[in-house]
Amino acid sequence: MNAPNNQEGITVAGRVAPERQRTTITPNGHPSWPMLLLAGTEKSGKSYEAAKFSGSDLIGRTFWVEIGEGEGHHYGSVPGARYELVPHDGGFLDLLDAVRWAAWQPRGEDGKPNAIVLDSASILWDLVGDEQAVIARQRAAVRAARQKLPAPEPSDYTITSDQWNVAKRRWGMVIDALRHHDGPVIICARMDEVTLFDAAGQPTKDRTWKIQAERKLPFEVTGTVQLRGYRRAFLTGMRSLRLNIDPDATVPYPGFSLDKLMRDLGLHELPTAQRTYVAPRPEAYIEEHAAEVARLAERASRSRDARRQAAQGQLPDADEVSAAIRTAFESDGDKRKELVKVRSHYGASILAQVQVTTPWGQTDANSAIGTALTHVPPSTPTQPSGPAEPNDSRQPQQQQTRPEKPQQLNPREIEQYLTDALRDPEKGRALLTGLQEQCGPGPLRQTVVKTEWGTMEANSAIKLALLAIDARLKPAPEQPSAPAAEPTPPQTSEPASVSPRPPRAHMTAEERAFANSLAEAAFQAQMLGVSSMDFLDELLPEDATSIEQIRGGSRLLDHVRTHRPQVLEALRSQGMTVAADEYAKFGERVPARGIHQFIKKVLQPR
Repeated sequence: MNAPNNQEGITVAGRVAPERQRTTITPNGHPSWPMLLLAGTEKSGKSYEAAKFSGSDLIGRTFWVEIGEGEGHHYGSVPGARYELVPHDGGFLDLLDAVRWAAWQPRGEDGKPNAIVLDSASILWDLVGDEQAVIARQRAAVRAARQKLPAPEPSDYTITSDQWNVAKRRWGMVIDALRHHDGPVIICARMDEVTLFDAAGQPTKDRTWKIQAERKLPFEVTGTVQLRGYRRAFLTGMRSLRLNIDPDATVPYPGFSLDKLMRDLGLHELPTAQRTYVAPRPEAYIEEHAAEVARLAERASRSRDARRQAAQGQLPDADEVSAAIRTAFESDGDKRKELVKVRSHYGASILAQVQVTTPWGQTDANSAIGTALTHVPPSTPTQPSGPAEPNDSRQPQQQQTRPEKPQQLNPREIEQYLTDALRDPEKGRALLTGLQEQCGPGPLRQTVVKTEWGTMEANSAIKLALLAIDARLKPAPEQPSAPAAEPTPPQTSEPASVSPRPPRAHMTAEERAFANSLAEAAFQAQMLGVSSMDFLDELLPEDATSIEQIRGGSRLLDHVRTHRPQVLEALRSQGMTVAADEYAKFGERVPARGIHQFIKKVLQPR
């Protein structure tokens, strides 16, 4: 089973599609062989009962893993006993390997399950704790030697919380190995009757039974049998549909034997199923993170190479791109996912420069992918069947309140919205704001459009258009006749930002500096012909949906400062020499004062 390697996924109408298809499993209702905790007082018969169970006709072989008890051979004389001792050297790793070996043994020819007896879990818990005590004593001795103090007493040490976490993790490795066994598991443990203390730390008259093992062990097992004296058995918890025992009840169990308990659970007549246990894998996060970092680095490198080659006139082969789009569109799998992969591989800004022939006519490759996406049914990701969908009250409400929301966005329609809004600024702001609310930022960011400022994703194009509309609606100060592209000197007061941030008058100095730098970064992206998300990719978190989620203010300043020479060159290459000269005056100052006014004048349609 391969773990998903992309945390972003493919977004369809604002919902993230799964990475792979899954085949569900219908539960068969069969019980699994239990993992029982057999806890008892001194000489209550725990090991005896486990040895007697090895002679049951319900099971095949029995593997006895003994830890610190020393009576493994002796109980072999119990009538009917036929277990096998599994040797180990007393170290944790060899003990863990012995348990894994026992769980790995196949069933015999009769098909009966093997049983495993772990005697005792109390000694195992002492072992992992003693390991950390050894480390703590070593640390204390090293610390004393470093400080030139007398050697500490053997009892003068402290086991830290991180060491206890290590001990619990090692304990859990043994329990996980037992969980993977397809057969009965008997875990023996010691139990004492202890006095309860009140909130002030004073002893009370109340007493309770305490199992000498890791405190979560009763939660890990199928059921617990307490032997509070010789042949005095009580069931204190059992996951079973046959034995109807309340979770908080303590039920006497006369005539106890493990063979009788297995039969009362119905395991002598019911078919059994293997445990559906999947061990949690916290280390998978490290693997996924490393894979995601490598994927993002490879994407950024590929994007840089593609932009560099495009700048030199080396565009991808049109036939190759056309074939890739056709293969993705005709794929038997998830067509939407394959088409987005093609766009991600080449880059939207590069594809926009490659002309291809499609069933819808001659167009650029990026528009061809956009058109192909509109012809893919919106229900490509398989939805689960069953009553869950009709009962989802949210779905009908969304359809009633916003029935016009498109499943896929048409780049040409968005480009027409932008043109109409800029032609009539009085109505343009309401038009574009409505478009943002109707479509949502997620789908807009996945739609690439052509504008007078270059090729970019639609969300950024709308923001730039709103910025230009605000600049045109604001009364212009009296100016002498000059070329339209000539920016005026920076004003002492800056206008309010159109982003959803607080008004600039209420911003802190740090927030104002960040807003200025972010505005210049977005401007640089447009001048260089890339989307803002691609331009700031290396500064954004992996699950970022907006450039405002950028991390590291100092990194943003360095990013802006580093790209100023490229932007200057881009301005001059487009014949905007006056704007380039004005931009050069900002020098190395980041954030640059007056950058908002400069950007508005440069981007204002003429």
